[in-house]
Amino acid sequence: MVDIKIEKGADMDFRGDGQPITDNGMDTVCETLGVSEPEVWAVISVETRSFGFFQDKRPQILFERHVFSRLTSRQYDILNPNISSKRPGGYVGGVYEYTRLEKAMEFNRETALQSASWGVGQVMGFNHKAVGFDSVEEMVWDMVESEDRQL
Repeated sequence: MVDIKIEKGADMDFRGDGQPITDNGMDTVCETLGVSEPEVWAVISVETRSFGFFQDKRPQILFERHVFSRLTSRQYDILNPNISSKRPGGYVGGVYEYTRLEKAMEFNRETALQSASWGVGQVMGFNHKAVGFDSVEEMVWDMVESEDRQL
């Protein structure tokens, strides 16, 4: 696990080693969830086309402007509809989603991280506690580390 704590306002590159799923990681997920490997792969293939990282080794994300809007009480909607809107959408896809995320981070870092889905399972940042993390930033660092951690 990456042992880096980042402070509010610290730069975040989001690049790790881009380590793929290992047999051990898949076995752990299957045992934890009580499902078979083909079931896990079915979800992964739909959510991320079977890869948790982009070619530049940043975790796959999708920034959800409607989530950012809701979590920030719509205070950025009028002037920033690409990153904050009641309506879902505005996706630019691929690594370009980081442009939207980084813009939202300028307004509210934690909420921006909570408003993106992360990695091979596309876990929404606002679900960080439900998946065992004290903070969204801790979850994001695990997403940066490897697909095993993403699972």
